[in-house]
Formats: sequence, structure tokens, C-alpha cells
Amino acid sequence: MATADTVHGGRGTPFPASLVLLLTTLLLVLLMAAAARHVQHAPFGDRLTLHAAARPALSAAARAPRLRLARGGLEAYDPDTGARRWTYARDGHRPLQARPARGAAVALWDDGLVTGTALHHGTLSVWHRGAPGWPGTPAVRRASGVLQLLGPQPGAVAVVTPRLVTAYALGDGGLRWHRGAGAGCAFDPSRTARRTDVLLIARHCAPGTPWTSRIAAFSADRPFA
Repeated sequence: MATADTVHGGRGTPFPASLVLLLTTLLLVLLMAAAARHVQHAPFGDRLTLHAAARPALSAAARAPRLRLARGGLEAYDPDTGARRWTYARDGHRPLQARPARGAAVALWDDGLVTGTALHHGTLSVWHRGAPGWPGTPAVRRASGVLQLLGPQPGAVAVVTPRLVTAYALGDGGLRWHRGAGAGCAFDPSRTARRTDVLLIARHCAPGTPWTSRIAAFSADRPFA
């Protein structure tokens, strides 16, 4: 017969109740640790979902997806079948613009964060960069040319703000270059044009500034004088 502080095992061997409690506690700790590894804290509020029904072949994954801004996040679809490949959202934020690239997608969010999402061998990855000089004003938020792809892919993505243009590598978000608008001038992300692989951006300057200074040219590798 078991005493108050023992528990009988399967063959009648008594175990101390304290040992049973210790083993139970250790089991709960292991289960909680496993759950923590599965959920993992996302420092940018990332929520990445790879949709199993739309896992593309490796060759298809290298192609630019069709993008849709929906439900506060970014959805990527297979360009041929229309099946949803993946969904990317950030808690408390929404994407303002997104651009499809070969094997990836870049987005600009309402807090000025720039992200690049890519699917490699069935795994989703994302890089994050803060856009320097991001004013967050309504005019800049509505401007269609804030986020620009540069050069033949894989190339770079440029973020155009009134005071600064910054370019990041599409693959890993590494800084390529940046250029300020200059004293008395401001870039206009709502007025852009392209000539082959060169991006042209209008620049508003003080009266009397030569007209040649009112247009700035950029490539994936560098800003032009």
C-alpha cells in the first residue's frame, strides 16, 4: 500500500511523490520550450505563411509572382496557375506599395520599413531595412513612385523620399548607395520616368537653379551626377 508521499509504478515499485512532481515539471518545461521554438518571436511583427497547395517548382519560384495588397498584408500568386504561393503580414502595419521581382517581392510599409520577401527551396525568408528620411506624410504615402526597381534583375530597389534616394540590393537588402537632394532641393516621387535601365526623378529646387539640376538620374549601380 502506497504511503502519502509515494506512488507505485507499474510493477508495484514505489516512487516518491516529489520525484513524480519533478518529472511532470520537467515535461511541462520541455513542452513550453518546444512551443516557443515553433512560434518564435518576430521582432518586426512578421507573419509569414507558405501555402502548401501552391508550392511551386524551383524553376517557377524564380519567376516574379503576381502581388496583391489585401487584408493588411501582401499576397503572392503563381503567375501561371493563379494559386496563392505565400502571404506576408506585419502586426499593426500595412504595405503601401509592392513590386514583384524575379524570385522575390519588395514592399514599402506605412512605418517606412522596406522588406524583401523571397521563396527559396520551399522556405520563405524576409529582409528588413528602414528607409532613411521617411517623412510619412500623406503626399509621400500616396506617391506612386516611392518604391522603384532598378536595373536588370537581380538588381536593386530604390526608395525615393523628398530628401534622399536610397538603393538596396534585391537579394539581401544590402545598401548599394544613397544620394541627397541637395540644399534647397527636394525629389518628387510622384514624377518619375525611365530610359532603359535609368530612372529619372524630378527635383524641385529654389528659383534660379539651372534646369539641368531639376532632373536626377539613377541606375542600379550608382546615382549619376
